[in-house]
This record gives sequence, structure tokens and C-alpha cells, in this order.
Amino acid sequence: MSQHSYNIEVNQAMKTVHMAVNGVFSQEEYESFVRDYVAKTSSIQASVFTLTVDCTQMELLGPEEVEKLKGSFVRYKETGFAKVVFHISLQQTIIKMQLGRVAREAGLNNVDIVVK
Repeated sequence: MSQHSYNIEVNQAMKTVHMAVNGVFSQEEYESFVRDYVAKTSSIQASVFTLTVDCTQMELLGPEEVEKLKGSFVRYKETGFAKVVFHISLQQTIIKMQLGRVAREAGLNNVDIVVK
């Protein structure tokens, strides 16, 4: 699996963690994402960082994917980011609703959803 459905980059100077998510995650990709996320965020002081997530290539999520997303959102909350910003395209109205609902269910209240 050389091509991931995601990318995670930490920018210490800008105090940001930038992620890009493509398509939907298989169970193996989700587990790989969790490992990479923990590895890259465990050494930062998340309370002064903004997590930005490019969701413009994300696909509509089924019930199983929504549960994975909720698990990720709980993880973002536990990490303690100052702010979480999701970027979506104008055509992703349903994904915007999914992101907002799952964020509420996960208790992630420092979220902005920005249309690119």
C-alpha cells in the first residue's frame, strides 16, 4: 500500500497540522492513519496548533465510514487542538452535513467548515 488515502504534515513554524483525505478509508488504511496520526501529533503541544483537513477529495460516507470518522474526531478532541478546520468544495453539501453532525456527536466543538 504505497499510495495512502491521506497525508499528514506537521508545520512547527506555522503551528499547524495539515491533513488531506481522499476517497474513503478501508479498515487497513484507517488503522494506518491512526498510527501515523499518533506518531506525528504525540510530540506537539496541540493546544497551540490548528488542525486543517482538506476534505475536497473525500467521498460520501456510509455508516461504517461515519463510525471511523467519529473515532477520528474523538481523537482530535482528545489531542486538544486549538481549532479544527475542515475544507470542502461547494458541491459537498451532504459531506458538510456529515462532518457537522459527526463533530457534534464526538463533542468536537472548536470546528469550522470552510467552503473552498
